[in-house]
Amino acid sequence: MEKRARLGMIGMSVMGRNLALNLDEKGHGIVATDSWESARAWSAPGIEVVSGHAELAARLEAPRVVLLMVKAGEQVDNEIAAITPHLAAGDTIIDLGNSYYRDTERRSAELIARGFGFLGIGISGGAEGARHGAALMAGGGADDWRRARKLLADVAANAPDGTPTIDHFGSGGAGHFVKMVHNGIEYAIMQAIGECHAVMRDVAGLGDREIADHFARWSTDGTGAGFLLEITAEIVKATDELTGQPILPLIDDAAGQKGTGSWTAAAAVEHGVPATAIMEALAARQVSGLDGQRELARRLAGQGGEATPGRSVDAGLVDDLEAALSAAMITSLAQGVQIFAAASQENSWRADVSSLLRGWRAGSILRMRMLDRLADALDAAGADGAVSDLFLVPEIVGEVLAARPAWRRGVAAAVSGGVPAPVLSAALAQVESLARRPLATQLVQGQRDRFGAHGFRRTDRPGDFHGPWVQPDEEVGK
Repeated sequence: MEKRARLGMIGMSVMGRNLALNLDEKGHGIVATDSWESARAWSAPGIEVVSGHAELAARLEAPRVVLLMVKAGEQVDNEIAAITPHLAAGDTIIDLGNSYYRDTERRSAELIARGFGFLGIGISGGAEGARHGAALMAGGGADDWRRARKLLADVAANAPDGTPTIDHFGSGGAGHFVKMVHNGIEYAIMQAIGECHAVMRDVAGLGDREIADHFARWSTDGTGAGFLLEITAEIVKATDELTGQPILPLIDDAAGQKGTGSWTAAAAVEHGVPATAIMEALAARQVSGLDGQRELARRLAGQGGEATPGRSVDAGLVDDLEAALSAAMITSLAQGVQIFAAASQENSWRADVSSLLRGWRAGSILRMRMLDRLADALDAAGADGAVSDLFLVPEIVGEVLAARPAWRRGVAAAVSGGVPAPVLSAALAQVESLARRPLATQLVQGQRDRFGAHGFRRTDRPGDFHGPWVQPDEEVGK
C-alpha cells in the first residue's frame, strides 16, 4: 500500500517552504502544492510536491489536515474552494496566513457548517521563525484545537522556560485577531525605534557606527532589549554590496504595509480604545507615501526641510531616548492588549493578557525581555486573572510615570530639531493625560454643551447639568 503523508501544505512561497521544512524535520510527512507552477518546481528531501489540489488530497492520510500559507484575502477563499471538493467531513483546514479576523470568522462558520474542521492561526517570526520556531496564536473550535495542538507545538519556538510559544484564544477569528494586534503593536514599536534613530542622527549629529553601538547596547542591556533593537543595530551598521556605502541612507523612506496596522486601528476605534501610538505609527507610514505633498513641502521649507545635525544638545540625550523608547514600548503594548481585552469580552474569547504576552517571548517579532516582567506584574496584580489592562497595574503605571522627565526631554529634542516623532509624542501624551486633571477636554465638554446642549457632569456635585448659555426650552429632548 502506498505510504501517505500526514500533512498537506498549500502555498510554497518562502514562508510555506520554511514551515514545510520545519514540519518535515519534526517527523511530519509533508505533501505540498501551489497554484503557481514556478513555485511547484521547488523540491526538498522528504517533501513531496504535487501538481494540484486533487493529488494533494489523495496523498494524505485520513482524517486529512491541510495547511494554507498563502496571501490573505481572495486567495485564501480560492484555495479553500479548490481543496474542499477533495476533502471529507472531519478533515481540517488550518489558515496560517495573515488573514483579517472577520474573514476568518466567516470561513470558520461556513466550513464548520459543512462538517470540516477549521483553525485560523497567526504566525509571527518571519521566514526564520517559520523555519526554526515561531510564535503561534490560534483561534477556532476547541476540538479542532485539541487535535492540532501537538502538531503546531512542534513548529513553535520555545520560551526561556521551555514553554512552546503557542496558545489558543477562542473560537473563530480569535487567533488572527491576536496576530493583528501583535502587528499593530509592532508598527508602533518599529516607528518609535525609527524616531530615536532620527533624533540621534539629525539632532545629536551622531554617525552610523555610534548609533549602531547605542542600539546594540539597548538590545542587550536596556529595558527594551529584544529582537527589533537587535536587527536595528545590524541595519544601521550594514554596508551596501553595490556601492560599499552604508545601506540605510540608500533605502527609500516610503514604508509599506499589508493591512494589519489599519485593521488594528479600526478595531481600536470600534472598541473605544485610545490606541494613539498604533494609530500614529500607521499614519506615519501613510504620510511617508505622500510623494507629491512631501516634495512640495521640502521645496518650500528650504534645505530640503531637513533637520540640521550636530547642534549642541545635552550629553544625556541618548539616555533620555532610551528611557522614552522603553516607556513608549510599554504604552504600545498596553494599547494593544486593551484592544484584545475589549474584543475578547465582546466575543467571549479567552482574555488572558499575561498568557498573550508570554506567547510573544520567543519566535515573535515582538520578543522582548520585558514581556515576562509585564506578565508577572499582571499576574501579581490579579491572582484571579481579572486584570487585563497593563495601565491598571501600579508597578507598570509607576514605571512609565517615572520615565516622563527623560521622555519629555527626548520628545522636546525631536520637536526643537524639527524631527517628527509621532509615536514617542502620542504615547507620552496618553501617559500625561492619564496622570493629569483637568485635561483640555474640560473645555471641549463646555463647547459641546454650548453649541449642542449636550450637557456635562460637574466636579462639585452629582447629576447632569447645562451651562448658563443653555435655556430650559433649548435642552436636548424637549
